[in-house]
Amino acid sequence: MVCPSFYPTPMPTPYPVTRRALAFSDASAMAERKKTYRRAILFAGVLAVLACGAYPLMSVTSGMPFCSSVCHEMGVHREELRSSAHARDKDGQEIGCAQCHIPPGFGPRYVAVKTYSGIKDVFVHLAKSPVLLDRAALQITARRFIDDDNCRSCHADLHRDAKGEKEISEIGGISHDAYLGKNGQAKSNCAGCHANIAHLPEFDRRLEVNRDFAGRVRNKEALRDAN
Repeated sequence: MVCPSFYPTPMPTPYPVTRRALAFSDASAMAERKKTYRRAILFAGVLAVLACGAYPLMSVTSGMPFCSSVCHEMGVHREELRSSAHARDKDGQEIGCAQCHIPPGFGPRYVAVKTYSGIKDVFVHLAKSPVLLDRAALQITARRFIDDDNCRSCHADLHRDAKGEKEISEIGGISHDAYLGKNGQAKSNCAGCHANIAHLPEFDRRLEVNRDFAGRVRNKEALRDAN
């Protein structure tokens, strides 16, 4: 007698798939794909509308007239910039806030930096806290948001001045070679080495390297006070 356990348990016969069932399955999958496509197109459209509306607004709020007229605390920065060697670009055009402090082009990084900066500036403007306006602390934070591409838009040749007329110093050339990875590797961005080129707080005016810049700032302050 053979033990029944040696015989495999018969599997139930699967229900035959009809052509109608296959057709229904294909139609359901197609409908689901169409829904996904429509959602994707709708999402892309919403993003496009937001981007088209956001870019003009961000451009206006990044301009010098807006920064200096709406936010009174920006007045000192504007006057320092106008007294600096970076008051105008290589083409003689006046340099605005966004040319240094906002990444070039409209993209994810532009939106991220502009959004962060905008929220921070509004908060500082409303809070009016001396701690939040500490120039020494602001220097460190602001330099993180100065994109090297902004600097290189004028200083394409790092061995000559912005106009390409005069060679820079020997030590400057060596430092820029390190920045370019030709004789080592620099660990700093442009603003990390080139401090006080557009803004000059009171506590940095005593430095010999800032003598000319400090003199121009003081002259403008004296004319302003006299009027």
